[in-house]
Amino acid sequence: MKLVLIDTCAWIDFLRQAQGGLGDQVEKLLVSEGAALCGVVQAELIQGAKGCKEQDQLDFLLSNVPCFEITAADWQSAGRLLAQLRAKGLQVPLSDALIAVCAKRNQAPVLTLDQHFQHLGVVLL
Repeated sequence: MKLVLIDTCAWIDFLRQAQGGLGDQVEKLLVSEGAALCGVVQAELIQGAKGCKEQDQLDFLLSNVPCFEITAADWQSAGRLLAQLRAKGLQVPLSDALIAVCAKRNQAPVLTLDQHFQHLGVVLL
């Protein structure tokens, strides 16, 4: 199965919401072993964890979900992408650009509601 790089907002929805929305899609990807993340998403999730219960959930998640590595080339590609977007008058966070170039290199669609990804040339779910 092709892996889907799940953005931070979708993981948060999965971890904090009872039903509906992105969380249901994340659950389906986890069950089918189609979920993936990357270091940027890991860091964002860890820094936002509220309490021991969420940290325990994250520890389990991070130990069991495949993680795409961020390479030196990804950092360079993200910088070039951000420069191109800035030249067009668009401001996008570095974290989103890194997630996008990592997803493209791994030929993975991105599950997100973040509007920045519309400008980053990735396949969105």
